[in-house]
Amino acid sequence: MKRQYFLVFASDPITDVTDADGYDSKAAACRAFRFTAEELAEYGQQVEASLHIAKTAADVVEYPDYVLSLGPRGGLVCDRC
Repeated sequence: MKRQYFLVFASDPITDVTDADGYDSKAAACRAFRFTAEELAEYGQQVEASLHIAKTAADVVEYPDYVLSLGPRGGLVCDRC
């Protein structure tokens, strides 16, 4: 089974990870995060998200593989955990 990248926003509790969106690539998950983060930034809101690599949503663990945010100049920051 192929691994997926699950995007969990910081405002969502980790218990709701079964509702997280699964993406086939890291790039696709980052694009989805960036779209949402830029939209919220227009209204002065900041958001962070965690990216979990797992085979299924049920396999997602508490600790993320990456933490995503927007930098001070609007670029995507992807920190490996």
